[in-house]
Amino acid sequence: MSFCPSPYPFGSVKFFPTLIWKLFNPYLWAVKVREKLYLKGVLKRCRPKAVVVSIGNLSVGGTGKTPTTSELAKFFSSRGVKTAILLRGYGRKTRGALLVSAGDRPLLGVEEAGDEAFLYASRLKGVAVAVAERRCEGARLLEETFNPDLILLDDGFQHLAIERDFDIVLLTPRDLRDRVLPFGRLREPLSALRRANFCLFSKASPPHGELEKLCLQMGKPFGYLEVVGYRLLTPEGEEVPFETLKGRKVGIVSAVGDNKGFQNTLKGLANRYGFQIVETLAFPDHYGYEGVKLDPSLLWITTFKDLYKLRERTNARLLVLDREIRLPKNLLEELEKVVR
Repeated sequence: MSFCPSPYPFGSVKFFPTLIWKLFNPYLWAVKVREKLYLKGVLKRCRPKAVVVSIGNLSVGGTGKTPTTSELAKFFSSRGVKTAILLRGYGRKTRGALLVSAGDRPLLGVEEAGDEAFLYASRLKGVAVAVAERRCEGARLLEETFNPDLILLDDGFQHLAIERDFDIVLLTPRDLRDRVLPFGRLREPLSALRRANFCLFSKASPPHGELEKLCLQMGKPFGYLEVVGYRLLTPEGEEVPFETLKGRKVGIVSAVGDNKGFQNTLKGLANRYGFQIVETLAFPDHYGYEGVKLDPSLLWITTFKDLYKLRERTNARLLVLDREIRLPKNLLEELEKVVR
């Protein structure tokens, strides 16, 4: 019999009754105390001049924050709103507040900016991008260099030091049965949703009764993040029809928050279009790919986030799976009331 170690340091959540894990979880208590100190004004918060919209989640791992932030940036920028994105810059080899893009091109490399910030800077024209561990410093940098009307705070739900006008929280069905770190994957308990302005359901098909019930009980509007299609693109942005892969041997390589979801999507596309997945490589989120070797005889499919690091480290042929999403109409209507 093989033994599969638990991904959580204290084992399976089913061995911890609700009362016990709530009473004896120092992380949970620290989260609650920190939240109260910020909301009661004991810990100071900064208030940027621009409208601030946060896109976040409760859990560790991928829920769709990056594509949601991209779509919001495109939506408001196309309507003449001077838009900026502010994020921590996970995986970068720099520190402090740095301007990654003033809206036209990346000013830093992927290792200096971090993969997500570099992705935004490369793909979003007219949108400024900044990284900062302390988001208040990043907001000040954006005000000094770009003077935005709107700051999109990527992964900002737990970063309470910066005030915001609207909080979007992405939720998945898995969140409903999960627990707070270290016994599960939640960074905060479900009760933290009381701070949210909108519940955005990801990886769920409507109607999902449990997710809807949770947000209705808290008086929060909700909607579904809809995947409307997939495209294969070359690193230069040219579309490659899926039909051209029929009979080809393909590898998958990714280092994202939900590698399994990325793999499952490609397995479904492989069954539909007749290509064969013969190798799968998955690494932790924001992995640097140092020393990773890809079989040059295979065609490798990856994500945009991974592309910018991989193309500097391999001569293997790369394609990118681009996921096209649609944001719910009621979310955009709510945001337009805030962003004027």
